Amino acid sequence: MGTEPAVIPRTTTELLLLTHTDRRLHLVPVHALRSVVLFAAGGDVPGRTTVACTALPSGQVVHVNRDEIRPYLLPDDAVSAVLTQFAVTGLRPAVGPMPTGDLHAPPMFGNLADPTWLSLSLGGQCDSACVFCFTEWIRHEPRLTHDQAVRALDEAASIATVEGVVFSGGEPTLRKDLPDLVRYASTKGFASIGLQTNGHRTADPRYLNGLVESGVTHVLLSLHGARQETHDGIARRRNSFALALRALATLATDDRVVTEVNFVVCAQNADETEDFLDLIRHVAPKAAVRYSLPIVEGAAHDNAESTLPSLRTFVDRVSAAVMRAADSPRVSVANAPPCISSAVGLPPTYTLSLRRSMLGVSPFVSSAILRGEVAAKLQVCVGCHFTDNCDGLQLPYLRRFPQAHRHVAEARVR
Repeated sequence: MGTEPAVIPRTTTELLLLTHTDRRLHLVPVHALRSVVLFAAGGDVPGRTTVACTALPSGQVVHVNRDEIRPYLLPDDAVSAVLTQFAVTGLRPAVGPMPTGDLHAPPMFGNLADPTWLSLSLGGQCDSACVFCFTEWIRHEPRLTHDQAVRALDEAASIATVEGVVFSGGEPTLRKDLPDLVRYASTKGFASIGLQTNGHRTADPRYLNGLVESGVTHVLLSLHGARQETHDGIARRRNSFALALRALATLATDDRVVTEVNFVVCAQNADETEDFLDLIRHVAPKAAVRYSLPIVEGAAHDNAESTLPSLRTFVDRVSAAVMRAADSPRVSVANAPPCISSAVGLPPTYTLSLRRSMLGVSPFVSSAILRGEVAAKLQVCVGCHFTDNCDGLQLPYLRRFPQAHRHVAEARVR
């Protein structure tokens, strides 16, 4: 396939290309391209000054001559309209690991060389249905088997650089074997064992204590409102707020566990971003707060029009919360480009270098279902000192907000 010409339909007069090196979008007339070469595994085509690109929305990876596409760089104020014109969703098939021939091997991805932590996703099943749930697309997919989870822990423990493991889902506490898996992980020498949860099962002090005694050292608890009606509306589950608060109150009394509360900022809860701090101070004074941008896939993609906040809203609300928090509770930002973290006065925590430290194990990486996180950069990103450590903004965000470039410019000024 390395040198076969790509087949371009006669009705196509323009190609929308996303370059891999600088993550920029180019709208190129077909007649301007002298050659389009299908992706050759192993890099650039010998003897050509080419750049690898993804053709949107097909996802076909091609090589094109850089000089031929350079004049057709898409201006920032045209990005949203062109993405809409080409019906670009920003979704792509989940890409799994290379087949090993062992059907029972854990499906691993991410950093396979020198990871520092293992993200172990046990399954997509969940007893919430959050409006921005990025794993909604895997809710009904087969889950990881117990043996696969054990083998994943063995594999990770054999890598000298891996220091910790985080159990996630879906909702990992729905697994009856979770305490056994945590207990097994504790025998493998991990310095930290984390749990991401909605708090429903851990509202039972006996169940939570069992997990802690089995080895859990860190808990990331999902809580998405300062009021019951807000959180329950987002979670689309009655009594979810009460259960999560009960779990948080129990965690607050247990010095064996480091607790962080994840608040995903969206249109439904943005006006409670600051008040949320008062709730955490009251219930769990030692807990940290993490404000996250939605990852635009799954339910977050389906509900983007009604749920996705603008970067301007995120920066304004979280900046005010950071000022209000001072040093208590400790506040961080997740899933946001590093320039946005800096704009709210916090260290960047979603850089490429940090994300590349993860070894992932999940039953969904080989799924044919579309997922997201395809991102691009804008002209306004040029000159940013995070340029080599950032992918840009997700395509659904750029399509949803025609003024995205102004939002980024404002953040950089701040």
